[in-house]
Amino acid sequence: MPPARLGLIYCGCFVTIEAFQAVFLGGVFQSVSAFMIGAWVFGLSTAACTAAVVITRPQQIRAVLTSWRLVAALNGLTALTWTAYFAALTLVEPAVVFTLFSGALPLATRLAGAAGMPEAHESPSRGAKAGYGLILLAMAALCATSAAGFAGFTRGSAWIALAGAALAITSGACTAFVILYSARLNRRGIGPMAQFGLRYWVYTLLAIGVVYSGLDPAPAPQAGALAWVVALGLITIAFPLYLVQKAVPLVPAPTIAAITALGPVLVFAMQAFDGRISFSAATLAGLILYSSGAVLLAGAISRTSYRPASQR
Repeated sequence: MPPARLGLIYCGCFVTIEAFQAVFLGGVFQSVSAFMIGAWVFGLSTAACTAAVVITRPQQIRAVLTSWRLVAALNGLTALTWTAYFAALTLVEPAVVFTLFSGALPLATRLAGAAGMPEAHESPSRGAKAGYGLILLAMAALCATSAAGFAGFTRGSAWIALAGAALAITSGACTAFVILYSARLNRRGIGPMAQFGLRYWVYTLLAIGVVYSGLDPAPAPQAGALAWVVALGLITIAFPLYLVQKAVPLVPAPTIAAITALGPVLVFAMQAFDGRISFSAATLAGLILYSSGAVLLAGAISRTSYRPASQR
């Protein structure tokens, strides 16, 4: 199978599993603290992947030591991504947070490319440019309607809503640079398993600290319930994230960003099929506008990924 096609399949699986988890398993994960889930899911994933790399690919550990600044940056960006995202969820409607996060990913990648970052370089087609424009317009509309109080949920004033939106956008932008720096580390001989095992250490330690310091207000669940949620988390959170890590060496970062930006589109479709969740009119309009841009962008960039290099 061509590498580009395999990379797109990895990204497509990530988006599908992520959407399924958000729509049908949201109530399960809300029964346990997000920090506790993160501590267990990423703690176990990090320990397992790190141990596997030390045993089977020790040469990559040596490469990590020579690229420690990039690995440290990857850890910091990953920790900021998750912290900002969970903070945003406490301030703004979850559908808005997820959409702003997802839209910021391709837009930040595009800005990085325009600024000269080689991993983000692309020559967007007219369709891709139109997709970027529609995503930006939808994000601006969602920020404005949330600040005006038209969203389904906002905790406080317009400034609180804008703060939540800013946190969601920051989370998405950080994720974009995680992918870009991951591509750079791949060129230095550090593969997906090593990167996945090493980039969650800071967040895992942060999550453990929050849980055991008493800063986490969520009640401690029973051992059986926690084990069940952690098992689901390994399957529907850690595994799809690893698939994206596997896609990094196979397809360009702008393509990964465009495909993963389809997350809200699938969530919107699944929620419409499920029928249990309704949106405010303002949020619904923003989601429809965003979906149009995300589908247009993903289609345009995916076609470019299959085109021979001489024709790009």
